[in-house]
Amino acid sequence: MAKIIVIDTETVTGMYGLLSVGAVIAELYGDKITPVDTYFGFSDEFEHGFYFAQQYAYALRNGVKRKSRREIEYELANLVRRYNINTAFAYNASFDKAVTGEYLPALKFNWFDLMKPARQILAGAEHYTAYKKFHPHIELTRGGILKRGYSVDCVGRYLGLPRETHVAIEDAQMETEIAVRLGLFNCASVC
Repeated sequence: MAKIIVIDTETVTGMYGLLSVGAVIAELYGDKITPVDTYFGFSDEFEHGFYFAQQYAYALRNGVKRKSRREIEYELANLVRRYNINTAFAYNASFDKAVTGEYLPALKFNWFDLMKPARQILAGAEHYTAYKKFHPHIELTRGGILKRGYSVDCVGRYLGLPRETHVAIEDAQMETEIAVRLGLFNCASVC
């Protein structure tokens, strides 16, 4: 039984300015996953950004108080220590790894990317025909993986999930569900 964390971050713009971080903590038992905890940290550092309004509305609906980046880092680091987690997954992990490295440096993980194996699995015999019907614009690279049409939203809609909200915790939950349905935890690539 291994404990892992799926992380999603939202920023002001590009890789600048952490707005929020969402995390799903889970236990892996072979092919099965059991979520055991979640975390949503909404930074009080910025009052604007691409997805600020979404974070703010979620925080109001759920009684989440805004916190300093240091408080968020401390709380999340303690949660990671409590569950003895050293493995983090993310969809497009290089982005979330860079953002957490810059803004939450106390979080140290072995990072695994869920996007690359999703591109491979959806290009395979089990999914490609149905995925192509759902997203007719997709193409394959010479290496046989999806060249486009593999965003969290595209994959989520194919799997019958709601649209990406760009609220860090909701997106982390969606990425976890995508990983479970496609079996990505077993084949995620090192970031």
